[in-house]
Amino acid sequence: MEVCRKRPILQMGWMVALALFFPLGLGLWLDRRLGAAPLFVLAGALAGVIAATVSAVWIAGRQIEALGTPPGTGSAAGERQEEDKEDTA
Repeated sequence: MEVCRKRPILQMGWMVALALFFPLGLGLWLDRRLGAAPLFVLAGALAGVIAATVSAVWIAGRQIEALGTPPGTGSAAGERQEEDKEDTA
């Protein structure tokens, strides 16, 4: 596997890890500081999951755009469907 192909995967891994653990760590720190046991940890976990999901979808979307038209969409798919209809008729 080339370095160019590994880069988006590594980027997604780091983005997801940071998006999960930074809000979770901040929530843990706030809970210890303010004595609000599970409140900020749960809020941080929820914020981390949302942020990780958004960043993963964003990076995956960029990769799909970089690869070109997704299968099953665009003019090439329409041409193939017309060819299949002609072949079966």
